[in-house]
Amino acid sequence: MDETEDGDDAIFPWEDVDPSRQDRKLQRRHVKREARAMYGADAAPCPGCGALADDQAWFYFESPAETWELLCGRAGWMTVCDRCRRQVNYFEEVIS
Repeated sequence: MDETEDGDDAIFPWEDVDPSRQDRKLQRRHVKREARAMYGADAAPCPGCGALADDQAWFYFESPAETWELLCGRAGWMTVCDRCRRQVNYFEEVIS
């Protein structure tokens, strides 16, 4: 895990996470409701503030193109506590 600018342990570098979260096309291809149904029971609360998974941001994450070219790409659902700016959960669905 990487250390983030806020001092918490990050699952992936923020410079990789933020573009996925903001990619509307990527997010439209993945149904948040289905992810919550599939992973919600396993999603942990934020270790910083205790926010439950339902109160965290859910979005689909894909690592950058170069990681796929190097056969180390990852993709899956992530939750982020915006209050703490902490990556809380990652449910991997695809690896290269």
